[in-house]
Amino acid sequence: MTEWLDKQPDKNRYVMLFTWFLGEPVIKALKTWNTLGERFLKENRIGILHDCGFDTGRLPMERIRVKSPDLFLAYIAAMARCGMLDCSLEELADYIDLIFDTGYEVVTIYNHLKAAQNTFWEIDQAVERSKKKERKQQRSK
Repeated sequence: MTEWLDKQPDKNRYVMLFTWFLGEPVIKALKTWNTLGERFLKENRIGILHDCGFDTGRLPMERIRVKSPDLFLAYIAAMARCGMLDCSLEELADYIDLIFDTGYEVVTIYNHLKAAQNTFWEIDQAVERSKKKERKQQRSK
């Protein structure tokens, strides 16, 4: 199949069509076709991702394992809250999942970021109230 694809003037189009075809549940249920599909995707993964608009610069690397995912996500959420990261929480969850192995799915990462960010916001507000109260008490002395 690779030799045939290499001879085609519009190789990328055929790669995408084969990807779609080999990903169909009916085809994946057939053992020999599934094996062919796995080999095909392994050989063409970078090209497929590139054609779909993904940055494939360093893709074939292992993700960084995180020992304390809850704490890690709390730190990242705090960084996002402080404006250090210029992306939405949805985008951040995708980036974290791409780079780090937290053991969580993207939606769980997003939920952790959102919850941690809300907690950070509450702590931040409590600290601000405490500071205002302290300043008010100092002025009244």
